[in-house]
Formats: sequence, structure tokens, C-alpha cells
Amino acid sequence: MADGGASDMIMLVASLIVAGIVSAVLIQAWGGVSSALDSGADQIEVNEKTEATLVSDPMHITWNSATNQTMITVQNIGDLTLNITGTNILLNGSMMNVTQRGVNPSIWLPGSIVNFTVQGNIQLSTNDEVSLTVIVLTDSLNPTQGVYSFTEVVRIV
Repeated sequence: MADGGASDMIMLVASLIVAGIVSAVLIQAWGGVSSALDSGADQIEVNEKTEATLVSDPMHITWNSATNQTMITVQNIGDLTLNITGTNILLNGSMMNVTQRGVNPSIWLPGSIVNFTVQGNIQLSTNDEVSLTVIVLTDSLNPTQGVYSFTEVVRIV
């Protein structure tokens, strides 16, 4: 009978050790999941505060076929400062070269307007209706960088 008590005691101690190890692993894993959820929530919050809109008349986009370029105006209608040089534009599905033009702000504050020259190696004709996609990024990386995009159907004139 003494042997039965000793083996039960060994099994109990072994079970407690295994349970302690499993608990530590689960707590560490939960810490990682919690951190990932916090990062995701930060990203969602920053994205909610990032927004822009096309100010140019979408039915009257002048395309210079000699230089393959046009000019558009975009307004920051979000709550955060946007990165002017981080703006990307696709016209008719093609990535375009984007540069700020004219006398514009060096910082793209909420409510302010920026004029862009959009140039690329594509051929467009008068009365073509094509998609214009604008992608903007926030200026700040703290805690994360916000992103917003919008697409408009524009008419080339």
C-alpha cells in the first residue's frame, strides 16, 4: 500500500509541473495576441482619421498628350496631417509619377489643398472615361501610419 501513495504523489507533482509550464506558455502567447490586437486597433483608429477627396472636376480632366500629363487638386478632409510626397496616383490602372506643383503648403494639414502634376507613359484620348485612384498616407508613424484611397471615374478632355 505504501507504493501506491508514492506513485500517486509522483504523478501529482509531475502534473503540477506540467500545468505550470503550460500556464506560462499560454500567458506568454496571450500577451502576444493582446499586443497584436492593440496594434490592429491603433491602425483602425488612424485609418478612420485619414481621408482625402478630389477637388478637380472629374468630368473635365485636361490631358496633355505631348507630355503625357495632367494636373489634379486633392484636399485633405481627414483629421491628420498627410504626407505630400507619399501620395500615389493610378490613372487608367497605370502607376503615375506624382509631383507637387505650384505654391503649395510644405505640410498637408487637415482642410488644406494640394495641386499635383500627374505624368505617366500612357495614351489617353479626348472623351475617354478612365479610373483615377489616389492613395494618401499620414505624415506621422506614431503609433502607426494611416492610409486612405479613393477612386473616381474621370473624363479626359
